Order: sequence, then structure tokens, then C-alpha cells
Amino acid sequence: MKKNISIVLIGILIMLSVSGCGKQTYKLNYDGSGFESRKTEYAAGEKVTVYYDLIATDTDYTFSIDDDVEMQQSYDDKHGYVLTFRMPEHDVTLHEQSHESMIYVPPLADTDAGIKGISIMQDDITDFYYTYDWVGYNALYQRYRFYVEDGEYLFYHETRQIEDDYGWASEADITSSGTVTLSVYEWDEFLTYLSEGSAAEPEESDEAGDSGPWMYLYYRSGDADVRKEYHFASVDRRLAFEEFCQSLTG
Repeated sequence: MKKNISIVLIGILIMLSVSGCGKQTYKLNYDGSGFESRKTEYAAGEKVTVYYDLIATDTDYTFSIDDDVEMQQSYDDKHGYVLTFRMPEHDVTLHEQSHESMIYVPPLADTDAGIKGISIMQDDITDFYYTYDWVGYNALYQRYRFYVEDGEYLFYHETRQIEDDYGWASEADITSSGTVTLSVYEWDEFLTYLSEGSAAEPEESDEAGDSGPWMYLYYRSGDADVRKEYHFASVDRRLAFEEFCQSLTG
């Protein structure tokens, strides 16, 4: 009898082992070097801890991950940056961006925005919208927004798209979206694309039947918030701005 019980227990242990090994796992990818983790694949819901110790002096680091993943960040002297999150039901990629903290960025309040048609300092700019909306076959809606909130510089992106059909892209057709916190260096780079452009009173009628892009600039003027229609200094400057936005979406 004891022998039979032992055989049954062994069978149960084997079944449990096999079932555990068969659990689906997802890959942890890195966009850059310096990351270290215990494993490269994790099951959905499993806690993931990643260390980043490739740290240079006088350098600021920013880490990001897929939009649907909530990541916590800390630091200790032994491991460097410590990044933790729960693995979702798909592969994920960790991104790292670094900037030399010793680069001098002039105070925004002391720098003219350099936009024709208005006289404001860079620090006055509070919001900028870029919207492209193609309605028709393979409809595409693209929005970029740069704004200041609670003392932070933020960037929002949203893409809506329908394929192989006619119509217009609604919120139900969103393919990607997210909000990114920008460093002062990234905000300063955003402002360089606006310089030498022009701002004027909005002409709402221009949007009828047009795909855009339409661009609106908001800024403080005394106690009032002012909205102007914006135009880049050149097509090349606008295309460079669009590439910059794409780089921020990760």
C-alpha cells in the first residue's frame, strides 16, 4: 500500500511540475545597455525587478515602458536605479534616455520665444496642440500636445486609424496613446522647433474640408490665457518637429 501511495504522490508532483513549466511567459526587452534582471521572460502578473547601473557623472536618466504598464522607480547605492513592475500579458520593452545635466539651459523666463506676431517669453507658453485628421480611405487622426501642469512638462500623443475602409477615425479607433513627462532639456528642444514660426488669430473656417495639420499655441499674457493659430517657419521645421514627437512616443 505504501508503495502505491508513493507512486501516486510522485505522479502528482510530476503533473504539478509540468503544469508550472507550461505557463506562458513574455519577454522583457531593453532599448539600450546597462539593464540587468534575474530573468528575460516572466509570466503575466509576476513581479519584475530591473537594475540599471551604467551611470555616468553629471548625467540625468529617464526610464519608460509600455503605456499600459505601471512602473515604480527607486535608487540605491548597491544597484543604482531599481525599476519594478508587474509583467502584463505581452512582451514589454524598457527604454532609457540620458542627458548631460551640466548642459546649460537658459531660464525660460529670460528667453524670448522668437515667434513672429507675438512678443512672449518661452516661460509664457503653457500649451501647444498639433492635430492632423485625414477623413477618407485609411483614415488617420494624429494629435500631439505639449503642456505644463503642476510644474511639470508633459507630452501627450494619440493615434487613431482605420484600415482598408472609408470613414473617419473616432475614439473607438485609437491604436496608441500616452502621456510622457519631459525633462527640461526635452522641453527646451520642443521650444526650438517653435522659434521663428508665426502666430495669428485663429481662422476656424480653414479647418472645413482640410486634413491639417492644425496647430494652436496657448500662452499667458498678464492675467489672461491667449490662444493663437501657429505656423512653423518652414516645412522642414514642421517635419523635424513631427520626427521629434515620434521619438517621444517610444
